[in-house]
Amino acid sequence: MSKNLVFLSNNQEYSIDISYVKEIRNWIKSTIIPNSPEFVEGIINIRGSVIPLINFGKKINSYNENILKKAIIILEGDNKIIAFSVDDVLEILSYHKEALRRINFNENFSFLEGIISLDERSIFKINESFFIKECIND
Repeated sequence: MSKNLVFLSNNQEYSIDISYVKEIRNWIKSTIIPNSPEFVEGIINIRGSVIPLINFGKKINSYNENILKKAIIILEGDNKIIAFSVDDVLEILSYHKEALRRINFNENFSFLEGIISLDERSIFKINESFFIKECIND
């Protein structure tokens, strides 16, 4: 059984392996970094650590400015830490590996590992390592 944190962005469910999640926090305003990519909201200070804050919706080109962000998910992987803002955190979901349907996405969607199909739900599964690397290296 795999355990994933399910979150909402632009009315779509996404999931990320819980082992990458360092912390979940209420949304806070970040300090803007001049001349940064549009998807970078800025930096946040969490207990003395300065962490880049990524707007998840903008990073994946699925952003609606009319939806308020409610949460920040802090990820740690490959000795890197990032935070990304989302509309809401929904649940921790356990699922069998057979529920994950791998899909050959084009390279614009290479951060997606596949779709978890459960009952009437389709939840996009994020490739955590690739997503962290993409956010840090852009």
